[in-house]
Amino acid sequence: MKTIGYARVSTVHQQLDSQLNALKRYGCNKIYTEFDSGRNIQRKELSKALNALEPGDTFVIFKLDRLSRGTKHLLGLMECFNERNINFISIQNNIDTSTSMGKFFFTIMSAFAEMEAELIRERVLSGLDAAKAKGKVLGRPIENKNIDKVIEDYLNTNLSVVEIAKKHNISRPTLYNYLQRKKIPKRK
Repeated sequence: MKTIGYARVSTVHQQLDSQLNALKRYGCNKIYTEFDSGRNIQRKELSKALNALEPGDTFVIFKLDRLSRGTKHLLGLMECFNERNINFISIQNNIDTSTSMGKFFFTIMSAFAEMEAELIRERVLSGLDAAKAKGKVLGRPIENKNIDKVIEDYLNTNLSVVEIAKKHNISRPTLYNYLQRKKIPKRK
């Protein structure tokens, strides 16, 4: 079983020394280092570190904010560790999911994640209801029923694209999309 460490700072002007020292003292077999924002969830070295983990391994960080700056991302990683049977250690935060207390902490975090997702869902639905009450039409715009008339004006009149779009209450890009769908070449 491996113990893999991960250290991150946002810029090359910052130092990794304190993180690296703590990870080495903890006994990490391999340490991945990265210079990238914690808000960026697509980090090359983090991906390598996560891919190197196997069931029973331990993933160690210096502090939670070194792993992620977003709660949602952090909770997603914690869930992934649990599913893959990977122990997670945060040295500064005293989190160790190989212990009973660490598992309890993980369970509490999972509950908060579930509650957060439900609250977001409720806010979205409430916002949609409020928008409907104000008369806002939701969803994809209804396609202009006059597509044939738009095409006819384009092919058989001297009206400009702007004039045709204005006449049929559509945008120029929509008019061009209609032409493209019907495979009609643009005027020269």
